[in-house]
Amino acid sequence: MRQRMQNNPGSATTSSLCTMVASKESTLATSCKGNRFKRGRQHKSGPDTLAEKHNQDATIAGLALVGALVGPAVDAIHNQALLSYDLWPLSMDVGFGVAKTSLLVPPLLAIAYSLLGYILPQLFGPVGTESLEHLPLLRAEPGRRAGLAVLSTCLIIKSSELLIRSTSGPWALPVLVTMALLQWAALDGRPASLALGVLAGILGPVAEIPLMYLGAWHYTAPDYWPLAFLGFGPGTTWAGLSMTTGPCYFAVTTDAIALGQLFSGKQVLPRSQKGSSAGCRSA
Repeated sequence: MRQRMQNNPGSATTSSLCTMVASKESTLATSCKGNRFKRGRQHKSGPDTLAEKHNQDATIAGLALVGALVGPAVDAIHNQALLSYDLWPLSMDVGFGVAKTSLLVPPLLAIAYSLLGYILPQLFGPVGTESLEHLPLLRAEPGRRAGLAVLSTCLIIKSSELLIRSTSGPWALPVLVTMALLQWAALDGRPASLALGVLAGILGPVAEIPLMYLGAWHYTAPDYWPLAFLGFGPGTTWAGLSMTTGPCYFAVTTDAIALGQLFSGKQVLPRSQKGSSAGCRSA
């Protein structure tokens, strides 16, 4: 063998070159297949697919539309007893009372419903994540859940008006907080939604301060919550908030999230149901 290779060195060189070329071609083919696989996975799992982008836009647009059209009607339930609009006020006799609002309210609620119903829930946790054990208390399909959320929000807001008119004082806050938590437990039950509702209940009233400072509206019987803990009180009109607004913001958050689930086609799965569906898929 050695003698043949020595007698024909060109053949050995050619054989070595062929082996090297074949090895490089095999490596290149493997690399191309890997790149195509990675690109395929990125294309399938990427968040910016056309269908998902369309779903996001439609959900946000639907929430904004509900906020602009339905939101002022819901908000007007307690406004005649809670606050007075000073900038661009509107009033309408609805037969059983006078509904008060402002031209500022529709665009503000359009933004609020879009943020609370879809944009912020995406940061706090996926819209379709599972709830706590044994929650929500009511297992309803998205359309019925959204309807119940709107009705229960109206009930909580109306209760805030009744509590204000009855001068219940410190009892108003715990009663409304209990109602808002029951609404969350019955219709949602997810920790992410609870955290977002609590944050909205605290920061929502505070977000009104710049608008009050600019003269958009003022509360008729303020208790300066939560700014009273910082020493603000009578004499600082821009800080004149009401403690009843916090639970109302919480309820509106639960309401908006339920509407966001309806528009996006996603829903909350209880732990037991999610586990059984996962088992079916694996089987």
